[in-house]
Amino acid sequence: MEVTNCVVVLYLLLLVLPENHVGTSKLTPATRPLSYALPEARELKMALGYAEEIYLNFTELTTKNGYQTEEHKITTDDGYILKCFRILPKCTGNLKRYPILLMHGILDTSDVWILAGEKLGLGYILASNCYDVWAVNSRGNRYSRKHITLDPDKDIAFWNYSFDEIGMFDVPAAIDYILKVTNRPRVFYAGHSQGTTDFFAMASLRPEYNQKVQLSLQLAPVAWMTNIYSPILRALAQNVDFLKEVLDAVGLVELLAMHQLEHLVLEVLCQAAPEPTCGAALALSTGYEQGTIDSKVLSISFGHLLSGSSSKSLAHYGQLILSRKFKRFDEGKDGNLKRYKQTQPPEYNVSNITSPVVLISGKNDWLSSLKDVATLSSKLPNLVENYVVPEPKWSHHNHIWDVRSLKYVVPKILDYLEQYNT
Repeated sequence: MEVTNCVVVLYLLLLVLPENHVGTSKLTPATRPLSYALPEARELKMALGYAEEIYLNFTELTTKNGYQTEEHKITTDDGYILKCFRILPKCTGNLKRYPILLMHGILDTSDVWILAGEKLGLGYILASNCYDVWAVNSRGNRYSRKHITLDPDKDIAFWNYSFDEIGMFDVPAAIDYILKVTNRPRVFYAGHSQGTTDFFAMASLRPEYNQKVQLSLQLAPVAWMTNIYSPILRALAQNVDFLKEVLDAVGLVELLAMHQLEHLVLEVLCQAAPEPTCGAALALSTGYEQGTIDSKVLSISFGHLLSGSSSKSLAHYGQLILSRKFKRFDEGKDGNLKRYKQTQPPEYNVSNITSPVVLISGKNDWLSSLKDVATLSSKLPNLVENYVVPEPKWSHHNHIWDVRSLKYVVPKILDYLEQYNT
């Protein structure tokens, strides 16, 4: 959702429209978006003189910055294999802090929590403050393209998911795994963008998991999307059903992935001119005020963004915009009857979210508008605070990449974690 744009979608469609694959359950070479040959094109990026932070993966970044990291694999009840990175606390002794689960946004990965560097990356900051940090990757991104039976490069069924399934399966599996490994009764949770939607879906659909969350901190919360300002996303939403049908018909079910050509092109443009290219993309989609994020951080971030998701995930957000409701995916009348036993998809019952919630929002966020956040906050039974960053141009990504977050956001997070670590 953060970097969706109609030009890229139309470009991808043009790649595959000459072929007709209606009705197939398998992906063929003709249905797969054009990929570049080198794995992540690392050799090419090195030759071009890219900053290494652009192409290093999670564990390479943490190792470079002197943090000890573990890799864990978590299998969901429906067979997806998720990669999770654990940053061990930079403290000695047994401090008895709850572990904290970090959940990224759509088209993103766990890298979002560390790519801004040791002083600004929230994953580093939390580990330096003695927290046991677990950065989870949801199904379908570059780190979690595995399943016990399905092949993401061959089986369309692998991509039949949205944040509904991530909330129903991925987040609960991650919570249970973390609690088992750490032998702790509850976790802290911090989400950004779709990472917040994942939590709201989980805690609504599986309310028993509220007992396993000590406190959640929701950055740029997304649930109701009635008042989004992004003209690009509003325009796309008007044609969401048609676009989804076309994408399904041609087998284009994985969008904007790291191994696809458009990622490499965007990376190149971002290195040459971060603000006019990637800054402009963020401005048009999220309300980002150009210049509020350091240009180096911006260029690094687009080496990690566009890490893949399903077309259904993007379509689900389009449905929220059109319906003006926070509801489950609309499968059509027959599909809804089969899945939900009713003709219309049910709304998420956020009154089930009984664990403590802190909302952290921006005044200039075109995706998470203050009006929509107010709708959400009015329905949460255990809202701790609906905090609005007191900067008029604060937008979707300023929470995690703006150096001023060290003044406005990070202290708020650390204060609440300390307060609820009882």
